[in-house]
Amino acid sequence: MEEYLFILYRTPIAFIAILLFFKLTGKKDIGEISILEIAVTLMIADIGVIVIEDQERSLFIALLPIFLLVIIQYIVSKLTLKSQKARDVIDGRPSLIIENGKCHQQNMRDNGYTVDDLYTQLRDKGIADISTVKYALIEASGAFSVFDYDTPFSLPVIVDGVVQEEQLDILRVNKDWLFSQIKQRGLTVEDIFICSYTDGELYMEKKE
Repeated sequence: MEEYLFILYRTPIAFIAILLFFKLTGKKDIGEISILEIAVTLMIADIGVIVIEDQERSLFIALLPIFLLVIIQYIVSKLTLKSQKARDVIDGRPSLIIENGKCHQQNMRDNGYTVDDLYTQLRDKGIADISTVKYALIEASGAFSVFDYDTPFSLPVIVDGVVQEEQLDILRVNKDWLFSQIKQRGLTVEDIFICSYTDGELYMEKKE
């Protein structure tokens, strides 16, 4: 009987601790969870089992690793929110795999992507011919995005006041032209929260 009572009172506490972690990481689809968040989630799940089952360990000691992981995840999430470099290191960046019907072979190798992987992803999208693909990217989350020649393609070229050099290269956007467009609107790069480029058109939103 004592064993059952032990489980009954520890299980809700472990559940609340894990729920706190997910509340702090924010609402995301499964495909948007970063590698770091997956690793922390698995660790917390394992620790949660220990919290419930290990009767010899005090509740505080059992929960301490979960609280530490929650704090670490919270600090990392705030850091990535404020720092582009931190986002690049922790979350990664999209990688261009196909451009104008031609594979970027080095990017495929860098991402451990084989030709079989590529064709599997294309078939999942209902695409049989690589030559019909204008752009295909592996997103930072690992998702595979494909755009044909009839689908508008957009990338952020400025994020939180930081110019996205790689995106400019992908879109073949001239940096001097971009700066001139910003200046015409009476803004500076540092004023911009997000600026995206779609088929020759710029969308800009100022920082609050």
